[in-house]
Amino acid sequence: MTIMTRSNNYTALQTLASEMEKELRQDILPYWPRFIDRGNGGFYGNIDNEGKFDPRAAKGIVMHARQLWTYAGAARRLQDPALLSTADAAFKFIVEKLYDKRNKGFHWAVDHTGGTPVLDRKVVYGQAFAIYALSEYARSGGPRMALDLALETYGILERAARDGDHGGYFEACSEDWSRAVSAPLSDADMACDKSMNTNLHMMEALSSLYAASKDSGVLGALRALIEIHLKKILATPEHLGLYFTKEWTRLDAIASFGHDIEASWLLTEAAECAWEGSVPGSVRSSALAIAAGTARRLDENSGSLPEEMRNGRLESDRIWWVQAEAIVGMVNAWELSGDPGYLDRAARVWDFVKNHILDRAHGEWLWGAHADGNPMKDKPKGGFWKAGYHNGRACMEIMARAARAAQSRGMPHA
Repeated sequence: MTIMTRSNNYTALQTLASEMEKELRQDILPYWPRFIDRGNGGFYGNIDNEGKFDPRAAKGIVMHARQLWTYAGAARRLQDPALLSTADAAFKFIVEKLYDKRNKGFHWAVDHTGGTPVLDRKVVYGQAFAIYALSEYARSGGPRMALDLALETYGILERAARDGDHGGYFEACSEDWSRAVSAPLSDADMACDKSMNTNLHMMEALSSLYAASKDSGVLGALRALIEIHLKKILATPEHLGLYFTKEWTRLDAIASFGHDIEASWLLTEAAECAWEGSVPGSVRSSALAIAAGTARRLDENSGSLPEEMRNGRLESDRIWWVQAEAIVGMVNAWELSGDPGYLDRAARVWDFVKNHILDRAHGEWLWGAHADGNPMKDKPKGGFWKAGYHNGRACMEIMARAARAAQSRGMPHA
């Protein structure tokens, strides 16, 4: 492992932040506005790697919330209000087409015109992303309506989707919110009462909502969900469980490496939000234990992170969002521990992204690369699950952490 002085640590982080800021400004943010559907609203629901889109593809809440979060967040962090025009397009479609005017909350998806819902249940994961994005939009100069809608949705979830007996949030509810529904999040997921994925993104949503609202009820819900992660969702010191019964009995034997490292820094962020900048020892130790496990996995795989271990078999593809979360998680672990090896690993993951996942020909990031580095070109560039969010957020996080390091040294941030 490379021996780095404090000065070298600082320089390495500033270099990483500078490169990722350039990627955000020159590649990620300019890419998506060209895919706004000027006729039917929102973003086209399926975009291939060459920039061709399907004008009749369904449009989902997750993609639109992620685009709203990305452009609102970038407008605030880069102090560039011009970016809000793209956020506005996502917000308009969310409010006018994805919002359920009869039952409240948000449809999972609608047809390409926005006129017809395509799923007859409320998916809590989708509600979480709506809250997350609307809260960020409100913080970034969006209308008060955005925060009101986020608080309204939070209130519905507290009544209909939060488990008052065992804690956490159910996976889905009926369309009218009258009952909880056990259902898979996607074709690749298991039907369950509760999932890690839904509760992890509820935690980030509550963090964002509390930052925007300072609502005491939101604070209580956030602190309770942090505890659920530490006591129920963490299956081992290094790995989260994925699927659970109502009583938090684990149903899977999968280690999702990207979710593990994403959780390590989201737990840290949630704790900083919930306890006014301090991180309780239980959160710090758990975040570092997860990061240490991820670091070993990176070392075993030449500096990039495989997707998951499923029932004892390694799924070795390097997915775009897994690499993005690994970069942030490694820098977060360095901040918590001071161990320069984490910065080395963050830089190595970024090198892999630059060499194998950035699409130099057509822009943005590919879905991923195979273990040998060959790009995955058969997956969409944009759609239900892929927007500018994971990679855009990673760039913003590294920029923010570099700025924080510069401030702690009393130095201007490059």
